[in-house]
Amino acid sequence: MLLDVICNLDFHFTPEDLQTALADQGCNMALTTIYRNLPSLENAGIIRRTTFMEEQERGASTYEHIWGKPHHDHLLCQNCGQKIEFQYDALEVLQEEVARQHGFTLLRHHMELVGLCPQCQESAP
Repeated sequence: MLLDVICNLDFHFTPEDLQTALADQGCNMALTTIYRNLPSLENAGIIRRTTFMEEQERGASTYEHIWGKPHHDHLLCQNCGQKIEFQYDALEVLQEEVARQHGFTLLRHHMELVGLCPQCQESAP
């Protein structure tokens, strides 16, 4: 049930979001059970823990479903928290080159660009 719920989510989620989604499907799973299973799902490449600064500051753990999906990075609005996923091939090439120049084999990365979305720019004083 947990895997099914995760694979059908189309947003970044917390363990509490998973618990709610499971309950909506009639499955009352303990939060400790969800937390206990997340590392296995992460190691299997099904989910990825995100590193959004806002969640880290609150001590929250946020994840996203990545299995069968292309790699992407994120734009994050510092004001309203809007998250936009994006892909830009030139950035991927540059990251690989930087790693190679320093003798690294790049295994994974997460890029988060923080700024203000158009709506927040308009409402800024």
